[in-house]
Amino acid sequence: MTLPDGRTAGVFRQGPTADRTSISDRVRRLMNPEQSRPRAMLALMPDETRLRQTQRLLARYPGPVYLPLENNVSGILANDRVWQAASVPNPLSIREILAHLRPGGRLPWEPPTARLRLPGDTELRRVDDGVTDHLLPVMLKPTEKRVLDCLSNWPLITAADMGAILGLSPSRVSRSTVHLKELGLLSAMLLEGQRRLALSDRGQSLIARRDRVSVGAAHRRWSVEPVDGRSPTSWQDVPGGRSRPLARTVEHTQAVQYFLAALIIQTKRTPGFAVSQLSPPHHATRYFWYGGSLRSIQPDAFGIVRVNRRDRPFFLEWERRALNPSTMSARLAPYLRYYSSNRPLVLIAFEDSMAGANFLAITRSETERTNVKLPLWVSSKEALEQAGPLGRAWRSPEALEPARVFR
Repeated sequence: MTLPDGRTAGVFRQGPTADRTSISDRVRRLMNPEQSRPRAMLALMPDETRLRQTQRLLARYPGPVYLPLENNVSGILANDRVWQAASVPNPLSIREILAHLRPGGRLPWEPPTARLRLPGDTELRRVDDGVTDHLLPVMLKPTEKRVLDCLSNWPLITAADMGAILGLSPSRVSRSTVHLKELGLLSAMLLEGQRRLALSDRGQSLIARRDRVSVGAAHRRWSVEPVDGRSPTSWQDVPGGRSRPLARTVEHTQAVQYFLAALIIQTKRTPGFAVSQLSPPHHATRYFWYGGSLRSIQPDAFGIVRVNRRDRPFFLEWERRALNPSTMSARLAPYLRYYSSNRPLVLIAFEDSMAGANFLAITRSETERTNVKLPLWVSSKEALEQAGPLGRAWRSPEALEPARVFR
């Protein structure tokens, strides 16, 4: 953006589906000393976790950088203070930012394209007759856009769990999914006797273009539509490199989604509690250096529960395979390395309560051996169904009685 007096500001948006690599590449291009840069950068972030990650990447930008959450910026007024800079303790309004914006900076420049391509037909046609891809965004209602975002985070989800996560009634979920299916943006399939929802290839393309990520890479990772156009009948029919494992272990996939849906339902019924962030597995991975090597933890989900205005972050593991001492120790090892410093809670849910008790015994042994205090809590499917994620359904290595973890 260029103001009338020549001052410049850039807008940088990180889409919800953009991964670390694509954002790192965009930031690296911004840092190129041969590239023209605006004086200030307004960077819109999808959640708190990626805000902190991108803030570290943009720390070397030669001008001020303001990083608000995108949800906080939409619909605000010029005097609303939601724009946070690393060097300023209190958030600012856009009016204050522009008032303090110094002259200088230039907008990035790119050479013109070698061949001019005229836009296609922009006539607004009936849905029944088909809608061109570039008109799809104006055909969607806000609720339908939220459904697409949910499907991009939690593919192969049931309608009931999606409605709980989004806070929608079954009738609204039904109306939204019917319209999205008519537009060719949603794919429904029957796996393990239940109807599950995911983005179609056209839906993947729409989300990828919105978030400036590769359409081809999105299809290779998340497509659920076989090449022959048939509806998948088993996990072998799912072509996406990341969606196929979710379909192969669909009971585990549904267990994780069911837990998150139950958590949201229970927080809405409990005063002082709210879920402020839920991240799917592909955004929940954390990388860290340990012993001179780059390590990682790869939980089934990451979330933040706000308890009386205090954030309680957590990792979730829904465990079905760590049933003997060696696999339990292997499951604990990355967290013991990661928790050498203060980190979020670790929640591990087992299908069987006896496996959970064995896991606690292994945890006590491993934490004593490594001398690392691990904020780990274990529960079972039966306990969660009885007390819910907010109830006394959790046991720790240091206490025998079940307790609440969010308090």
